[in-house]
Amino acid sequence: MDINDIRNSINSLLQGDGRQIVFWYDEDGGYRYEIENGFSLDNGAKVWILTGDNSFETKLQIERRDKDSDYLIYAPFARPSDKDNILADMYYYSKHFYSDKLVQIMGDIGIPAECLDEMKRFKRFWSSGNVEKFKALQIDEYTPEDIDLGIICVLANVKTTNFEELIRKMLLGGLEDNASLKKMQTYKIDGFFWQCAAKYYGYRDEEPTLRRFLITMMITYMDVVTEGKAPEVWRSFISLKKNDCVIFMKNLMNSDETRGFYDDFAEHFSYEKNVASVFREIPLDDLYAFDALPQVDEDLIGWMISKIEDGMPDERVVGMTIPEICDERTKPAYHYSDRYHDSYMLVKNAHQVYKLVTLHIFRPTIDEVVKDYADNAYLIDRHYRMFYYYLDKVGNSEETDKLRGLVENIYTNKYLTDYSFKWNQILTDEVYRDYTGSREEDFFENYVRPFMNEDSREGRVVVIISDGMRYEVGRELYEDLELDEKCKAQMHHMLSVIPSETTLGMASLLPHKDIQVDTELNVTVDGMKCGNSMADRQKILQKYVPDAICVSFDFLKNEPQDKVRALFQNKNLIYAYQNQIDVRGEKRESENEVFNACEEAVNEIKTVIHRLTGFVSVTRYLVTADHGFIYKRDKLAESDKISMDKSALDTTNYRYLLSDHKVDNEALTSRCLAYLSAMNKAYVTTPKGTDIIKQRAGGMNYVHGGSSLQEMIVPVIKVNTLTGKQTTDLVNVELNSFITRVTNSVFTVDFMQMEPVTDKVKPRKLVAFFIDADGQKISFDVPIIANIRDTDASKRVISERFTLKSGHYNSGQDYYLVLADMDDESNVIQKYKYTIDIMDM
Repeated sequence: MDINDIRNSINSLLQGDGRQIVFWYDEDGGYRYEIENGFSLDNGAKVWILTGDNSFETKLQIERRDKDSDYLIYAPFARPSDKDNILADMYYYSKHFYSDKLVQIMGDIGIPAECLDEMKRFKRFWSSGNVEKFKALQIDEYTPEDIDLGIICVLANVKTTNFEELIRKMLLGGLEDNASLKKMQTYKIDGFFWQCAAKYYGYRDEEPTLRRFLITMMITYMDVVTEGKAPEVWRSFISLKKNDCVIFMKNLMNSDETRGFYDDFAEHFSYEKNVASVFREIPLDDLYAFDALPQVDEDLIGWMISKIEDGMPDERVVGMTIPEICDERTKPAYHYSDRYHDSYMLVKNAHQVYKLVTLHIFRPTIDEVVKDYADNAYLIDRHYRMFYYYLDKVGNSEETDKLRGLVENIYTNKYLTDYSFKWNQILTDEVYRDYTGSREEDFFENYVRPFMNEDSREGRVVVIISDGMRYEVGRELYEDLELDEKCKAQMHHMLSVIPSETTLGMASLLPHKDIQVDTELNVTVDGMKCGNSMADRQKILQKYVPDAICVSFDFLKNEPQDKVRALFQNKNLIYAYQNQIDVRGEKRESENEVFNACEEAVNEIKTVIHRLTGFVSVTRYLVTADHGFIYKRDKLAESDKISMDKSALDTTNYRYLLSDHKVDNEALTSRCLAYLSAMNKAYVTTPKGTDIIKQRAGGMNYVHGGSSLQEMIVPVIKVNTLTGKQTTDLVNVELNSFITRVTNSVFTVDFMQMEPVTDKVKPRKLVAFFIDADGQKISFDVPIIANIRDTDASKRVISERFTLKSGHYNSGQDYYLVLADMDDESNVIQKYKYTIDIMDM
C-alpha cells in the first residue's frame, strides 16, 4: 500500500468531532522506516510509536500529559492478546487502521490477533462476499476451530454454526459430487470437516464419504434402538458416539426438509445391501423398534398377514397383539408411519373381521338380535368396509390377494350367510308385525314430530335422508359428530320396511296414516301417489306440515347463502335427499366404489350441517336412510344365485319379489305386506340368506331390498348444533411418574392423557424433548398425539422413548423435560425439572 494512500486513510480516520485516536498495528513492521522518517498528518495530529517497552509511557502521554491532541499510535509488530496488553482498553475506544487486508478484516470482525495464522491458512476464502456471510454467523468467541467451522458453514451456505445443521444441509446437495464438499476441497478445509464428523458423531474413515457417513449413522441408530441387534456384517460401521447418531438420525428422518432425501437413500441402501435377505435371519422381536428402513414394516405386515391366514390371529411381537402393532406403527414417532398407514389399517381391519366373526354369537330373539347388531355386530360390517377401503388404496398384490380371499370367505360364508339365514328364521310374519322397537314407518311420529315440538321457539327441523346409508355408516357419522364441539348427537336405529328399497322406504319416512303397495311396487300414501319424485313426497309432507318442503341435498351443499336462505324462508320442516351411496352402488361400472361413496356421504353431511348452521341458523337435524345394503367384493358364483320361474311374478329384483301369492321356494321367505296396512294383499319374497335372485340386470355385488340385518337396520341420528364460536378445551397431557431422575442415556417416559377426547375436549398434538439449563436441546423431538377416546385412564398412558446427546451431565444441575405445541415449540405446555445422573458419554 502506498505511503500517501496510508496518510490519506489515516487523515480520514482522524476527522470528526472531539479528540481522535487511531491505532495501527503493522504486523511485520513494513512501514516503520517511513513512519520514523518524516511521516506527518493533517491538522497537527501527532504520531506516537510503540516500542514494546513503552506502553506505560504511552498511556501516561495520551491520557495524562496530552489530553487534547489527535494521535496515530503506530506499532511495528502484531497486536498482543488483550490479557498481555495494558493498552487494550485504549485500543477498544479508538479507531483502527490496517495496512494488511487480512488484519483489517480481523479487526472489522473482532477476531483476536492470535488467530492470524488460522486466517492466513485460508487467505483465499476472505473475499468481500464471504466476509459478510461470515459476519452474519454472529460467532460469540473466536478460536481457530470456531473460525474453521464458520468457514465451512459459509461454503455450505448455512446460516448457523451448528454442525448438525451444516451436515444436514450438505446431504441435501447429494451424496456424490457434493458441491459444498467440493468447495471445501478447493479451499483445503475438507479435512477439518471430517474432523468435526469424527468429533461430533464418531465417524472415522481412511477415505471418508458422505454416503459412508450416513450409513454409519443409520447402522449405529439401529444398534441402539434394537439394543445391540445390528447384523454382524454391518457392525464395523457402528460409531462409539451412539446417542448423537440416534439424535441425528431422528432429526434427519423426521424433518420435512430432509425426509424425502432420506427415503431415497434408504431405498438405495436396501437394494445395495440386500436388506430383505439380511433381515430374514433376525427375529422380528429384535427388529421391531427399528424404523429407519422400510423392510421392517414390510416384514411386520407380511408376518401379520400370514398369522391371520394361518388362523393364528392372537400371535404377538414384543408382547403386542396385531391391532396394537398396527396402532403403534402408525404413530408419527415411526418414520414410515405415513407410508405404511393404509397397509397397517388394511391388516387391522382384516384381523378385526376375523376375530369378531369368530367370537360373535347369534342371539335368540328379534329384540336381542337388533340390539346386539346396533351395539356390537355392526362393527363386523364396518371393518369389512374399511378393509376394502384401504385395500383399494394399497392395491392388489399376491400377499393382499390371499388376505382378501380369507376376509371375503369369513365375512360372506361365516357371517353374512349364516346370520341372514338365522335372522330370517326368527323374523316370521307375526314377529315382524308385533316388533315393538322403532320401525321405519313410524319415523315421523317417533322422531320428527317430537323434535319439532321440543321447543316452541325453534321448531324448524332439517331431515337428511341418505339413500342407502346403512347403520354402520350412520354410526361412523354419529361418532364424528359426537366429537364436534358444535354438535350434540344421539344415536338411534329403526327396522326398515320389507322390501328394503327406495320407493317404499322413502314413503315410510313421510307422515302418513296408511301406506299401500301393489305387486308392481306402486306406492300410495293416504291415497296419494308416492313415486320417486320429490314433488310427490312434498305433497304428502305438506298435507301434515303445510310449511314443509322437499329439496335436493346437493342444493343445500352447493347453492349460495342467499338462495338457501330464500328456500328456508317460513319453512319449519325440510326433507333433504342425498343420493351418494345408492347411485354409485347400483351401477355396474361404479358399484365397487360404494365404500368410497360411504366416506364421501359422511363427510358431505357433516359439511352441510355446519353450512346450514352458519347460513340459516338451523340447529336441529335428523339424519336417516331409506334402507341399508349388502356388498360383497367377490364376483358371485352361480351357486350364489337363486334360479326360479318368474313368469307369474309382477316385480322381480335381485333381493326381492312382489306377487299376489306366496312363493314356494326353500331358499326364499314370503311375507304379506299387510303389516303396513290391512288393505295390502301383496306378498314380498326375499332370500333367506344373502344370495341373489338370478336375473338380467346391472351390478350384483351391491344389492338391497332383502331382509338381512345390513339392509333392514337403518340409522337415526338426532343432532342439535350450536351457533357462534364454542368454547372447547384440548386434552391435558402430563407426566405420569414421580421419578424425575435419569440414570441412563436411553430411557422411557410415560405420559398420561388426563381425559378422553369428547365433543368438548379435543385432541392435542405435542412434541416432547429435554433441554439443559441454557435451553439447549439435549434429545431429539418426540411427537405425542393425544387423541385417545377411551374412558379407562389406564388405556390413556402414552409411553415414549428418549435418547440423550453425548456430553457431560452434572447431577447437581437442573435439566427439563418440555412438552410443547407441535406446530409452535415456543408454546410450552408443561415443563418438568429433571436430574440427570449418568457418566460422561
